Amino acid sequence: MKNKINKKLGTGAADKRRILVVGFLTVIVFASLILYAVKNFVNGIDYSILPGIILAAIIMLFFFIFVMRRAKDVSRGMPFEDERSKRVIEKASSTSFYVTLYLLLAIGMLSEDLIKFRDVSQATGVAVGGMAILFFIFWVYFNKREI
Repeated sequence: MKNKINKKLGTGAADKRRILVVGFLTVIVFASLILYAVKNFVNGIDYSILPGIILAAIIMLFFFIFVMRRAKDVSRGMPFEDERSKRVIEKASSTSFYVTLYLLLAIGMLSEDLIKFRDVSQATGVAVGGMAILFFIFWVYFNKREI
């Protein structure tokens, strides 16, 4: 029934195009991560960049799981996004934003004594990576709950 509705409204092709674009962007970001890691390891093994590469790989894994799940849903005839999935993403993103504000405050207060960053860009990278991981955690949490 949903396949007929999607074909009738023409949303199936648009959803498949969205999956292809998001998948293509995922591949580009993953390829740039690989090139970054190879470039840094060719110049000599620098273990200080290893946590950043691992964090980026974890984020890419989460995004890959997200894209594959959406592709499976679209192939079944379901829409790319429905009202519930939009609400879950809105709730997860707003909650991760608020928690990241406190994370930034903690990084700012602890960076003098406890946490030693090379420069501001390293602290910013930690905050952005933390926000991505928090978004995934909150997305899983709100996706399991009834909203």
